[in-house]
Amino acid sequence: MLGTYEWERDNFKLPACWKVMNDTCLPHFHNSLEIVYVTNGKLKATLNGACYNVTKGQILIVSSYTVHHYETVIPSEVIILTVPLDFIPSYDKQLSHSRFAQIIYQDTKMQNSEILHCMKILAKDDSQKELSINVIKGYIYVIIGMLIEKIGLVPNKNNDNQNITKDILIYLQSNYLSPIFLQQLAKHFGYSASRFSHLFNSCFGCTIAEYINTLRCRHASGLLANDSVPIITVAMSSGFSSMRTFYRSFKKCFGVTPSQYRDLCMSTCDQNRIQDNHPN
Repeated sequence: MLGTYEWERDNFKLPACWKVMNDTCLPHFHNSLEIVYVTNGKLKATLNGACYNVTKGQILIVSSYTVHHYETVIPSEVIILTVPLDFIPSYDKQLSHSRFAQIIYQDTKMQNSEILHCMKILAKDDSQKELSINVIKGYIYVIIGMLIEKIGLVPNKNNDNQNITKDILIYLQSNYLSPIFLQQLAKHFGYSASRFSHLFNSCFGCTIAEYINTLRCRHASGLLANDSVPIITVAMSSGFSSMRTFYRSFKKCFGVTPSQYRDLCMSTCDQNRIQDNHPN
């Protein structure tokens, strides 16, 4: 499944830190740096198509615009920290042009780890007190500074294309429900159609049509949760002009047909109603 751009996260300029058990999420990417500390068990992570098993005491570092998703095979507990680069101006330029030399770092001093201590405080694990922006920033600078010292940075291969790709993603996120044509899109960004297509493929590993159809399928999945909306209406409301393309794209994206997806949604809703009516 292709990743989608989390433009909402990039529009939110503050960091977020939270604790998760048995994390699972769909493929996505954003400008924020994401740091995942596995405090127990094992997390299966996929970054740009490469799979990693991240175990207790290890830290996963997801650089800007890396397509990533998580699965739970073995039960796990993690703390996730996302940091918009604008929030850390002292590191913004450095991390915009570079990435960490290792994706996974083994924190050998987990019991007395300063990184874990900072992340627990940011996740309000040790205290429920609200932290000021300056205090939050201080803890984040400590975390990133220590990781840079321990791991090091290497040049970012695709840095030259980063700004234009972000603009493209934001444009597609705002316009995917409308008809979008390659020639029109290329002209909007000042490229020839062939050059624009090559740029997109090299940055995201898929065609523009595949990416747009993934956005439309995600939109359609929300509409399918309402069983009173005909599937043809779902398809047209999601930007598809052909039912054949809709069915083919949806099955590629979710592994089931729209009808099967709706049945799963209805089944889940029925189970939730039963649980609500018969609490333990």
